[in-house]
Amino acid sequence: MLKDPADEGGCSIRIRRFKPEDINQIKNVARAAFDSEVDKYWSVVGALRTPYTYIAEICGKIIGVIEFELVYLSRSSEGHIGYIFVHPEYQGKGVGTALLKKAEEILYRRGARRIWAVTSPNNPKTRRFFEKNGYREVSTKIMKKTLGSNNTKKLLRRMVYFKGDIIHVKELSSN
Repeated sequence: MLKDPADEGGCSIRIRRFKPEDINQIKNVARAAFDSEVDKYWSVVGALRTPYTYIAEICGKIIGVIEFELVYLSRSSEGHIGYIFVHPEYQGKGVGTALLKKAEEILYRRGARRIWAVTSPNNPKTRRFFEKNGYREVSTKIMKKTLGSNNTKKLLRRMVYFKGDIIHVKELSSN
């Protein structure tokens, strides 16, 4: 558990699985974290629909969310990060990294070889976040070399990729 230095109540940050009763707090975090109405909406829908949604909370207050899934392709199982978002008051304090590490651990245990994510080219903060956590930016051409054409198409559809988006990938290992 992470300790929040700004918290005077002595609570630690806890990562746990999403529960349906969390949805109103998730809406509040999404409203604070995103400027885009589209992201505010789809991040909440994703929390309800995505196979794996985990939250970070402190003293019972939700401060961050990650949504991810395992995608079965013909040659491999791949992880996909849908949304990851943290309330602005808690950004830069390790909350996003803790959520991402939890997703990586679960996806690795479930057999994922890599984890993929998509960001907008207009979102340098999230691009830096993924880079800092060991992800590299790749083109669809590299993706096709790695996965094959049909598997790439399937994964890009799951990732809701639009032309010009930035693709991030991290190879998973037992290290």
